[in-house]
Amino acid sequence: MEIKQLLLEFLIGAAFWGLEWLVQRLFGRPKQHSRAGWALLLMALTEANLGFYWFAYPMIGWMLLGIGLVILQLTARREFLYQRYWPAFWRLSFLYASVVWAGSCFLMQLPTP
Repeated sequence: MEIKQLLLEFLIGAAFWGLEWLVQRLFGRPKQHSRAGWALLLMALTEANLGFYWFAYPMIGWMLLGIGLVILQLTARREFLYQRYWPAFWRLSFLYASVVWAGSCFLMQLPTP
């Protein structure tokens, strides 16, 4: 685990949080964090930690999460509505990206073939 890289990632997260706060203050938006923005930022940081080879596995998991959510919605309601899908998808994506990023912090030194 490289301390410099972790500090840089925390600074990037703090800068993103500050930018989000500034946009909320300037435009009077409700005080909600952008789950989509945070999920994408954490996945980008995960890619920086793992590299292209190992990053494919978290992407496969993210894809399966989305497909599973579609199947769950189809079986539960017999219909697929984007209005119900996207909030649940980004909520689960943020949770998944947080877990994957935390794991990638400890797996930075994986060898690549």
